[in-house]
Amino acid sequence: MRVGFIGTGLIARFHARNLADAEGAAIVAVHDLDQARAQAFASDFGGVVVSSADEVIDQVDAVYVCTWTSDHPQYVRSAAEAGKAIFCEKPLATTHAEAVSMTEAVEAAGVVHQVGLVLRRSPSFRFLIHQVQQGHCGPIMNVVFRDDQYLPTQGMYQSTWRGDPDKAGAGTLIEHSIHDLDLLAWMLGPIHSVGAHTAHVHGLDGIEDQALAWLVAESGASASLTSIWHNVLSRPSQRRVEVFCQHGVWVLEGDWNGPVRWELAAEAADAVGLNQTGAIEGPELVAASTAIDGLGTNGDVAFIEAVRSASPAYPDFRVALEAHRLCDLAYTYAGSVD
Repeated sequence: MRVGFIGTGLIARFHARNLADAEGAAIVAVHDLDQARAQAFASDFGGVVVSSADEVIDQVDAVYVCTWTSDHPQYVRSAAEAGKAIFCEKPLATTHAEAVSMTEAVEAAGVVHQVGLVLRRSPSFRFLIHQVQQGHCGPIMNVVFRDDQYLPTQGMYQSTWRGDPDKAGAGTLIEHSIHDLDLLAWMLGPIHSVGAHTAHVHGLDGIEDQALAWLVAESGASASLTSIWHNVLSRPSQRRVEVFCQHGVWVLEGDWNGPVRWELAAEAADAVGLNQTGAIEGPELVAASTAIDGLGTNGDVAFIEAVRSASPAYPDFRVALEAHRLCDLAYTYAGSVD
């Protein structure tokens, strides 16, 4: 399986490391506007540095689009027209309309396509969402979701494009918390009401570094999402999620390996088959989530397997559209303070 990368920054390196576990896959061509970065990537993971994205597409069976967001649409369309499988980083585009257009393009071309909503494979979220959707704890009443990390124009990111609205579209809500909107839509089901407030203190016009969004689902459940970019470089990306059901409370503190904690009413604990209070994390959590849905944790291996078998990949572009719709609505109705 010949794999190519358009864009060779931090997230491309994440996917390249995961691809080491994909049997029979080899990175053969890479391109980046920063020649030194492309050379370093090729030295670490393989492949030849080529002078254009088109050359990457010509030489591969599957292409990873890991550029800044505003360039995603053009490369996705070129790869789709060439009949190549596509993995596109999140967010798909800077607007919902563009994300819809990209989705229609890959579906019309009939190519395998996957989006980098990697938390769809998180053992923590898979376990949590399964538990609260079973109904044993009664209906979901409210979700309190907090997501924070340092401003991603520094530190390990080694790039500044996330501070440029022409490249990123906007700030923390779309660039980082598109993951969170996707998870909330997955957890709560159809959303019929969205509101938001945004602000920025870092002096990057058009790039909000704090956002508060509130969502109301058709079920009656509500959620608040707080997304923050600060300057505490010792604090990497962190999520804390509290889910309040009628007969139980679930708290996620580690967004990949837990812990996930719970406090349940007696009747709910009996129905779920758990103690009234408890926690699960690490290998036990991975095993429990795998028993629930059979998914592995390596989405890049799964992508290669989907390409090889010409099967639908997960999560595909269409899965991402609801998060993009919610994000656009949040920006539309946000009150903004500069």
